[in-house]
Amino acid sequence: MGGQLLKLIKDFIYYEEFGQGKSINTIKSFKRDLGQLREYLEGLGRDIAPEEIDEMMLRGFLMELQRENIGKRSLNRKLSSLRGFFKYLKGQGVIEKNPTLLLTGPSFHTKQPEILTLAEVNALREVIDTKKANGLRDRLIVELLYSSGIRANELLALSENLFDLERRQLKVASGKQPRMVFFSERAREYYIRYIEAKKEKYRGKYTPDILFVNGSGTRLSDRSLRRIIDRYVKRAGIEKEISPHTFRHTFGVYMMEHGMEILYLQELMGHVSIESTRVYEEMVGKPKILKGYGNWGDKDESI
Repeated sequence: MGGQLLKLIKDFIYYEEFGQGKSINTIKSFKRDLGQLREYLEGLGRDIAPEEIDEMMLRGFLMELQRENIGKRSLNRKLSSLRGFFKYLKGQGVIEKNPTLLLTGPSFHTKQPEILTLAEVNALREVIDTKKANGLRDRLIVELLYSSGIRANELLALSENLFDLERRQLKVASGKQPRMVFFSERAREYYIRYIEAKKEKYRGKYTPDILFVNGSGTRLSDRSLRRIIDRYVKRAGIEKEISPHTFRHTFGVYMMEHGMEILYLQELMGHVSIESTRVYEEMVGKPKILKGYGNWGDKDESI
C-alpha cells in the first residue's frame, strides 16, 4: 500500500503544481499533509489499498493530529488537503467514493490554555517536602516541566544519561526527531540531590536507565504523575485545573514574553506545526501574565 499511495500522492502533487499552477507554499503543504496521512495509515499495521481508505480512517487521522495540539487553522488546512487529494483520486477513477464528503474537522476548544503565575509556581515549590527522596523527585519534576517545556510522556521516559549537567542540556528522544532542550539552575540542583537520595533509598534496585521511579523502584506512570501534581495543587490552594501540560504552556508563554523567536520556540517544544506555537504568540499580546519574572538561566531565575 505504501508504494501505491506514495505514487498517487506524487501524481496529485504534480497535477496541482504544473496542471493547476498552485503556489510553492501550497505544494509544500500538500507534501507535508499527505505524507503525514501516509505515515498514519502505514502505522495501522496492515496493507490498506487506496479504495479501502474510508471516513473513519481519516477521522482517526485528524483526531491523532488534534491530540498533538495542532492548531485549528493548521488542522483545517490538512482537511482541505485531504479533500483535494481524494477528489483527484475519484476524478482519476482510482476510487469510486470520496471518503471526505461528509468529513468535518474535530471540535475545537477556543479557550486559551491555562497558565501558572509566578506566585502559583512558588506556592507549589513551598508545599513540596524535599527532606525525602520522593519529595526531591517531585520538586525535580516541577522544575523540569517548568523550565524545559517538555511533555509529560517525555519527562517520564527520561533516563540519567540524557542529561548534560554542565551545559544544562537535555536530550529528548521521544518522537521521530530527537531534540535538545535546556533546564534551569534550580532543576540541576534538585537533579543532583534527587539522584543521591535515589541511590541511597533503592540501593540494589537503583538504575540510571529510569530517572523518575515509584515506590517499587520502577518507572513512574502517567497516572501517578497526574496524582502527584494534583496533590500539590490542592496543598498550595490553587483553584485552577492544573495538569503536567500546564507547565508546558507556561514555558511557551514565558519564552515568547522574553523575546524568543517563534521558530526557535517551535524547535524547543517539538511542535510539528508552527500553528501550535502561535497560540503562545497570541497570548503574549494579552496583558503580561508573566511580567516580573527573572532572566531564564540565572542562578536566582524564576523559571
